[in-house]
Amino acid sequence: MIKSFVVGVSEYDNPRYNIPLCYNDIQAIKEAMELGLSVKQENIYSIGEKRIVKLEEFKTWFCKALKEIEESDTFIFYFSGHGSNEKNENYIIFSNAKVSVKELISVIDSIPCKNKIVILDCCHSGNAGISLSSPIDIYETADQFVGHGCAIMASCSFYENSGFDNNRQLSRYTRIIYDAFTARSLIKQGRKSLEDIKEYVDRLAYIDNKKLEDKYKQHCTFRSSIVGTIYFNVETYTPYITKKIYKETDQYIIYSVKPMGGNIKRIGIKIILRFPCEKRDIAEIANEINKEAIYYDVFSSPNSEKKWKGKTNNIIFASYGYDEEDVINGTYAFRSTWVDKDQDKGYWYRENDRSSIIDDILVEELQGYFFIKKFINENTSDDTSLIETYRTCIYKMIIDAEKYLSYYSAYANGTISEVEFINQVKSLKIEIRKLFLEQTDFSIASIKLHDWAEAYSALANAIDEFVVVYDDKADRDSNDRKLSMSIAKKNYNECLEKVKELDIELSKKLDS
Repeated sequence: MIKSFVVGVSEYDNPRYNIPLCYNDIQAIKEAMELGLSVKQENIYSIGEKRIVKLEEFKTWFCKALKEIEESDTFIFYFSGHGSNEKNENYIIFSNAKVSVKELISVIDSIPCKNKIVILDCCHSGNAGISLSSPIDIYETADQFVGHGCAIMASCSFYENSGFDNNRQLSRYTRIIYDAFTARSLIKQGRKSLEDIKEYVDRLAYIDNKKLEDKYKQHCTFRSSIVGTIYFNVETYTPYITKKIYKETDQYIIYSVKPMGGNIKRIGIKIILRFPCEKRDIAEIANEINKEAIYYDVFSSPNSEKKWKGKTNNIIFASYGYDEEDVINGTYAFRSTWVDKDQDKGYWYRENDRSSIIDDILVEELQGYFFIKKFINENTSDDTSLIETYRTCIYKMIIDAEKYLSYYSAYANGTISEVEFINQVKSLKIEIRKLFLEQTDFSIASIKLHDWAEAYSALANAIDEFVVVYDDKADRDSNDRKLSMSIAKKNYNECLEKVKELDIELSKKLDS
């Protein structure tokens, strides 16, 4: 659940410092949270409707808001008003006093809830000198730290002023945040991510700055200790469920049927053989299966269902193993292909020394099946050992990835140059690549851990992609690298979510 505390200071002890639009800001941001993030109205604490906010009132209401926060909550703190900088410190200013941003964020960062977001719309709001604590604990499961941490969204750099959008009668940054929060284009599978919101904010700010004189430009900043990103559930999402087909006979088991896609109707069938077979046996089994399989309706999406439902399958691919382990590991003894009369059989039925056309079925006997199966059996690790091995290695990669992204954030915020960023991550790149290569040599996972181990390996690949994007040998310009990094970060976040999901499932299996 999202809990928020919204503060807007419009009037000050000295009237010459009054900023009336901050009153509009708090109304707008509350509306944006309700409409765009599905925050319940009763979970939004706000002060500033009377325009004056004294420090004592802020402390009182802030403490009340904190008492309502639970461990699983997301807490959003928003401030609109004056800001100042003195030496290396920046401050938010209430009607009668100021508060150090560093001290405020330290308090918010220590709140024992899942994650925190601090949004500051005031002059001099960005400060690269503020540190955030890392939530990663290598002795925990991934769900205990993925999505946990604190993010700071600031309207401008430490040395800049924040301006207003007179057309919308809002502070410029609040208007941008409003548009990002409420953008329906960011909804994917019923959710919005903080990473996508951040990119939307950056894009709007970039467009704004192109229209402004240099002295009015403001460069919003984003800093985070959140491992991955935060996902906000904003609307009901019902995923499309592919029909499951499973059938047992005396000779074989149809383990699964999957749609293959393309401009014709194709399916792939995974089959477990009950007895040793030769190619002629496979052709007989394939023809028997095809009598029903030609009419199988399995689809990956509503669109494909609408297009292909009720039509016969044009091509049927089948893979054959001797047990469930074969099917899960993709270790097959045979493959077969059948195509209907409208397909180019000269293309699909190409024979070689391992394949034959038997009764209008192309059957291929796969080389090395028994060797591969023996290798898998001899190199499958026990579950407890493999879990520890994967977590030790991949958690180190996650820690390095978060450090890498911290440096990248400093570069994206304009605090350091691209050359400085590349120099600062040199040792991290070496360590990430070392750990990546290490995990490629891990033992094979059991059936129980197969999907879990694959998810961890996919995460390792996603982290290594950061190294690839800023490889010293890569001939890319800055904009191309930034675009590639944006894609790599999204993949990293998705892989983290998958690891988190499977860690929860694995914990339940191990506890049962």
